[in-house]
Amino acid sequence: MTEKIKNFLIETQEEKTFIDISDMNLFEAAKTAVLYSTKLFIKYPDKKICWSVKDEETKKLISSLMLKNMEFEIKEKQRNDKVFAIK
Repeated sequence: MTEKIKNFLIETQEEKTFIDISDMNLFEAAKTAVLYSTKLFIKYPDKKICWSVKDEETKKLISSLMLKNMEFEIKEKQRNDKVFAIK
């Protein structure tokens, strides 16, 4: 899974990337979001990741870490754009 996310983030040319981690539990989602947002920021400081999470609790926990390049949306409110899903 980690290679899939890493490759997807490197290959995408978009300024904002959408990744669905709503199937992950709270701790796995937090770990994944923080790890890959940090890695992306180091390499591409202007790119952002919009994480699709399963509930408000997950959104609050991860967003409280205040990483500059992260945005969140709840799964039910998810866009129909290009979204990379982690299952």
